[in-house]
Amino acid sequence: MAKLKKRKDGRYQRRVTLSSGKTRVVYGRTQAALDAAVRAVLADDSAGLDVGDRTTVGEWAKIWLQTYKADLRHATVQMYRNAYNNHVRQVLGGMELRDVRPVHIRSVMSEVAGMSESLQNKVLLTMRQIFATAIDNGLLLRNPCDKIKITPHAKPRRKEYLTAAECDTLMEAVTEPRARAFVALCLYCGLRREEALGLKWTDLGADRLVVSRAMTFGSNQQLPVEELKNTASCRMLPMPDKLRQVLATTPRLAEYVVPATNGGDMTLSAFRRLWTSHVRRQVGFELHPHMLRHTYATMLYRAGVDLRTAQQLLGHANIQMTARIYTHLEAEDSLKVQDRINLYLSGTPAATATG
Repeated sequence: MAKLKKRKDGRYQRRVTLSSGKTRVVYGRTQAALDAAVRAVLADDSAGLDVGDRTTVGEWAKIWLQTYKADLRHATVQMYRNAYNNHVRQVLGGMELRDVRPVHIRSVMSEVAGMSESLQNKVLLTMRQIFATAIDNGLLLRNPCDKIKITPHAKPRRKEYLTAAECDTLMEAVTEPRARAFVALCLYCGLRREEALGLKWTDLGADRLVVSRAMTFGSNQQLPVEELKNTASCRMLPMPDKLRQVLATTPRLAEYVVPATNGGDMTLSAFRRLWTSHVRRQVGFELHPHMLRHTYATMLYRAGVDLRTAQQLLGHANIQMTARIYTHLEAEDSLKVQDRINLYLSGTPAATATG
């Protein structure tokens, strides 16, 4: 280690030799501050950090997306990109990676605390992965996202599925052929939006259909990528009679079952117009596309379909996803005891005898 030197501006400096053979000049206003700075540099060097690296969060986020996320589905990449651009960049983008502390992460999370728990989780996941990969590459010692949590909201759960009566009302109200086919595919076979839009007439058999592709959108236009969400998503599904009847009256305008109005490729804006004009406005209750898939899962539960079979039909990557739906429905059923309670409180002999 080089000798202590006092500069003209009053600061002290010392030249430190790192394990790589490079040298680093360290400064301090006092000898004690200089000694502390030297110890910090040597500790970072001993831990394997690239001492002196000044990579910013914004620079690393770009590398992270291009290197670690390039092979993911377009929608997943967009999720990470939107979370960073809309909620992280303005707070952390210009900071050096090594300067970010938990207080800065909390600052980002406080800005989204009033938003949905889903969005909060996406923002926190994005930051956690950015810093985790920086650690893997020797740019950082510890993850500033550790011990940071989202802000849960104590509000009623959003309605997730339709009742049997609402299903009947929906199918009676939706008359536009393409919209009706889309609704029926999601409601009676549990297809995801992108799976229903990617379904071709050649995927249909007499009593079953094959899910083998998904329609992926860029900002608006359909992308050539047809990759499904996961390997379990590629599946063969039984076709209920109600779905067969709907498809039998659906005009074959193009290779896709649900094409654009002119029979050409569906765009994201065209689908939104189809959904808004011919589905949502036709009913008097809350409705969004994924609710149809969740309704199908509910049908499986009510029909007594076992958990493993339901997982396969829904195309879930793991059985825990299916189990969460089934467990929630079981919890709902356990609360439907009003008639039994009323019978007991009435004091009838039958009630007390069976109690």
